[in-house]
Amino acid sequence: MRKQEAISYCEGTIFQKIRLKKLRSSSKVTDPTIWIGKGGASEHLIQQVENQLRSRELVKLKLQKTAHKNSETLVVAEKIAASTGSTLVDVIGHTFTLYRKRKLTKPMRDRSNQESTGVLR
Repeated sequence: MRKQEAISYCEGTIFQKIRLKKLRSSSKVTDPTIWIGKGGASEHLIQQVENQLRSRELVKLKLQKTAHKNSETLVVAEKIAASTGSTLVDVIGHTFTLYRKRKLTKPMRDRSNQESTGVLR
């Protein structure tokens, strides 16, 4: 019964406990792909996060020393999560992980439909 319990996160997103646990465990073994410097959560940084969320579902970010002098990690993480429409999965120290389900593009949908019906155009 406990595993079926829903957890509410930022912006009204609800995850199942099992899914959140799997995301957290996979985020612990990945390395940060974006480092946030003294510029903070600039428009360019948010665009980079958007690009990575399009190509992968899980993105790990790390605040450098110059960035966390001015603000807290949780505040920056929530701001970026709200700007990108993603969910904040985990915050450990000056590192945090964001998740957003990847959308299938139209060519991939067409390819999967063609393979399932056996008709190739």
